[in-house]
Amino acid sequence: MKRLVSLFLVSCMMLVLIGSYRYTSYAQDSIDFSEPLLMKFSKDINEQSIYTDIKVYDEKSNEIPILINLKTKREAVIIPLYDLSETKVSIKTNLGTYELSKYSGELFLNSEENLKRISQIQGSYYREAVPEMTVADEAAKGSGNGSDMGGMSNTNVQVEGVDESDIVKTDGQYIYYLKDNQVVIVSAAKESMKLMSTIGYLHEALYPTELYIDKDTLVVLGNSYGPKGSFAKAVIYDVTDRQKPVLKRVIEQEGNYVSSRKIGSDIHIISSHYVYYPWEGVPFPRYKDSIAGEEYKTIDPGKIMIYPRYPSSSIVLISSTDILDNKETKVTSFVGNADNVYMTSDSMYLTYQEMPYYIMPFPMPIIDGPEQPMSEEDIENQEIESKIAPDIWPPGRPIMPYNPKITTNIKKFAIENESIVFKAQNKIQGNVLNQFSMDEHNGYFRVAYTRDNWNFENGSSITVFDKDMNRVGSIDGIAKGERIYSVRFMGDRAYMVTFKTIDPFFVMDMSRPSEPKMLGYLKIPGYSDYLHPFDENHIIGFGKDTMEMGGNAFQLGMKISLFDVTDFANPVEKDVEIIGDRGTESELLYNHKALMYDKNRSLMGFPVTLARLPVNAKSDIHGFPPYGEQVFQGAYIYNISAENGIDLRGTITHIENFNPYNYLYNNEIRRVIYIGDTIYTISNNWIMATDINSMKNLSKVNISVY
Repeated sequence: MKRLVSLFLVSCMMLVLIGSYRYTSYAQDSIDFSEPLLMKFSKDINEQSIYTDIKVYDEKSNEIPILINLKTKREAVIIPLYDLSETKVSIKTNLGTYELSKYSGELFLNSEENLKRISQIQGSYYREAVPEMTVADEAAKGSGNGSDMGGMSNTNVQVEGVDESDIVKTDGQYIYYLKDNQVVIVSAAKESMKLMSTIGYLHEALYPTELYIDKDTLVVLGNSYGPKGSFAKAVIYDVTDRQKPVLKRVIEQEGNYVSSRKIGSDIHIISSHYVYYPWEGVPFPRYKDSIAGEEYKTIDPGKIMIYPRYPSSSIVLISSTDILDNKETKVTSFVGNADNVYMTSDSMYLTYQEMPYYIMPFPMPIIDGPEQPMSEEDIENQEIESKIAPDIWPPGRPIMPYNPKITTNIKKFAIENESIVFKAQNKIQGNVLNQFSMDEHNGYFRVAYTRDNWNFENGSSITVFDKDMNRVGSIDGIAKGERIYSVRFMGDRAYMVTFKTIDPFFVMDMSRPSEPKMLGYLKIPGYSDYLHPFDENHIIGFGKDTMEMGGNAFQLGMKISLFDVTDFANPVEKDVEIIGDRGTESELLYNHKALMYDKNRSLMGFPVTLARLPVNAKSDIHGFPPYGEQVFQGAYIYNISAENGIDLRGTITHIENFNPYNYLYNNEIRRVIYIGDTIYTISNNWIMATDINSMKNLSKVNISVY
């Protein structure tokens, strides 16, 4: 009996993987490989043959791709590249017996070999980084470009105190406008505007996209392409003398510019560097801050963070710079991507879609020369053995499943001592639309997402995470068969618009993070692409009116809705404004920065291209609603209030005799801002000043200088 008890206890101990356990050279036991594992060997590890000496297999003997961090001459950390929480593995090694335990320390890329393995695995899934899509307690207070800085509009941002770059900025005295690869600086004296200077073609083939202004410092952001590679670049000017801007500093970080944020005088710039395999020279990204010299510095692979279960062929760089100080730029980097950015005064969240772990449907041996397709007879006669090992998986040859599960990775960073520091991460099963799908409130992070990318059969969800990115609550199955069109978080409430043929406007209670719940919804024609806070009981929606025909929805004119959510369970569309007919467009529908908004003045404005249908217009030859003809381009200015709803104040145009067949693109109004009692409309050719009360033109200045 004692012998049986002893054998039972020994068997139980063998199942325990937390802590240390000594294994023979080939472990048949099923091992939990959901997290990195620390292996302590009885023999020294040969760094050159480490990937031959240590291999991991699943239950079907398929080799699983891993990364290895060598800690000491007898210690190594094996890192899962995919989510293997539902897969038990075994480890085969030539290094004798070893002790195995969970590892929770930091992990880094460390070597070219590790980068090579990631690049080989991910090589076929090339995704060039693109600039972030632009389309609440903190958000409700700070959204909009209100007159909190001496009666002038600021860029319409998501979070108060966190500035976002744009093509137009003002400091109340001057207007800074980025157009045609140049920046123009204009004195904003309302009756005597003057072009002060032009910064043309900028610095070393920079293709500028956005800018910031802080006192006498102008920052121009963009991409630079040349023999040395592709770099995100910030060019900083001293504009104390607006007629003679002086180049002050240049910051470069390898990769494509993704997005940026500015808090006080600190600018945080995100870029994504795609690693092509095979590469020439050093594959690790470089950066340069001219204040520290003209030589590029290469990021030490021992400082490039990697994260278990999230493989990528890109390396993200986040630089932090105090533009009013002479301290050198600080750079944080990690293996991954960055699709959407959400930032508060002390946290940054980055999201990106990741690829799933799957077993290849047939072996793909390494061969020289072009790959020869297998005949049907060969396929029928061949014994299929699925493999998934980088050593037998040449770059460019994996097969992508037709309908992979969409998983979005979310990384949380903290801002500490002017640097970006990684804190935690988690993931969701679905797709995040844009930055407004994310929010942080009272230490909790909330994110809204559509669960499928094809038929949306599972609808959408909102999930809440704590400060350590542990999941604490969610609402699931919202509007099955539809996808998210817009989201806005406002303190303890969340608002969501989904759409297929009609617009459900949802109101959700987020006051209890562990138990968020649906409060009410409203179904109306049309949809909102962008939701903007008005006050605690009202929210503004900007989108399109629609009509349903034959089970399909067709866009009509632009639609502005003022929603009253005083009764949470029964939201009401208090007022509606329809602009034009089918074919009417506005940049505001995909870029929130195109909105001028001032709650204190009950004022808002944005650019519109207006389309009108002729009298007695009929359906087109397919029976669909016809498109109108463009008849106007300019700015629509509105008064808006909870009491009186939405009222058109007036329109402004830079195209006096509109002709759609001779369209004056350079006279198209791109932005609307105000300073004091004057509205300024900006196009590539003109900046026009209009009295805010009478809506009469005061002056204009020609800025079409090349």
